[in-house]
Amino acid sequence: MNEIVMEYGSGLFSLCSEEGIEKTVLSETRSLAPLFTDEYVRLLINPNIPKDERISLVAQSFDGRIHQYLSNFLKLMTERGLATEIRACFDEYERLYYETSGIVRVTAESTVSLTDAQKEKLEKKLSAHIGHPVEIDYRINGSLIGGMRISYNNKLIDDSVATKLREIGEKLSGTVV
Repeated sequence: MNEIVMEYGSGLFSLCSEEGIEKTVLSETRSLAPLFTDEYVRLLINPNIPKDERISLVAQSFDGRIHQYLSNFLKLMTERGLATEIRACFDEYERLYYETSGIVRVTAESTVSLTDAQKEKLEKKLSAHIGHPVEIDYRINGSLIGGMRISYNNKLIDDSVATKLREIGEKLSGTVV
C-alpha cells in the first residue's frame, strides 16, 4: 500500500472517528466504491478539463447526498489529482474501521441461503470461537455440494461435503486392495 493511500485513508478515518461517524461513512464508501470506475476516474484526472470543472462535477454528484466529510474528501482527492487512489483509500478506511473496532470479517460459503435464525446462531458461535465480534459476508457456492466453508484472518474451516468426499477419495486411493 502506498503512502498516499495510508495518509489520506487514515486521515479520513481519524476525522470520522473523532466525530463518531465512522460506521456511517464506511457504509457510504461501500456504496460509492463501484461508482469510481476507471472511466469516471479518468474523467476526474483529465488535464483537458479545468480542475474547477472536475471539482464542480464531484460537488454536483455528491454534495448533500453523502456526509459532508466524505464529499469534501472526494473533492480534495480530485483537486490534488489523486482520484486514482480513491478506491484504495476507501479500502484503507475499511481496514482501519475493522482493526480499531475489533470486528473480525468472516466469509461463510454454503450451497443455499441461510435463514435469519441460522445466521444469528452462526454469528454467535463464531464470535465465541474467535473471541471477537464478527461481521459475516454470506455467499452461495453450489460446488460445496452441502455443508459450509468459513474463512477469516487467513484461516479456513472447511466442513463442506465436497471436501469430505475428496478426503475419503484420497484415503481410498492410498488403500491397497
